[in-house]
Amino acid sequence: MEIAKNAETAARRTEWSLALLGGLKHRGGFTARERTVHVAAVGGAKLDHTGAVLPADGAHLVKAALVGGAELAYPEGASAEVDAFSVFGGVDLTVPAGTAVEVSGFSLLGGRSKGVAGEPGGAVVKVRSYSLVGGVKVRQAA
Repeated sequence: MEIAKNAETAARRTEWSLALLGGLKHRGGFTARERTVHVAAVGGAKLDHTGAVLPADGAHLVKAALVGGAELAYPEGASAEVDAFSVFGGVDLTVPAGTAVEVSGFSLLGGRSKGVAGEPGGAVVKVRSYSLVGGVKVRQAA
């Protein structure tokens, strides 16, 4: 009984998106799950968390696609982790001032942002990106 309850709780904490063709898009007022997993042959993930209710421990995105990147935006004070694998596609990230961004991973062809220096003890967004074409672009929101 306890195993079934733990599996049910874990399922509610994770949003799964599997597609041959098609992306994942969230914008506006929604409640984000602790973990979002998007796997597609062709299709990226476009998640605007600026109006979302985020988990207390931060959000974790896992994205894998042959063609398709990730376009992400986070509000002030949000912490997150992003794991991205793409053959063609990169990560485009927008964060507010004061958010530290740590970028790691590998890109054969494509630039890599050095990250954004944040405030001590402030929010941190960690990005691990692996791609053959496409890099990581980090911007601060105005």
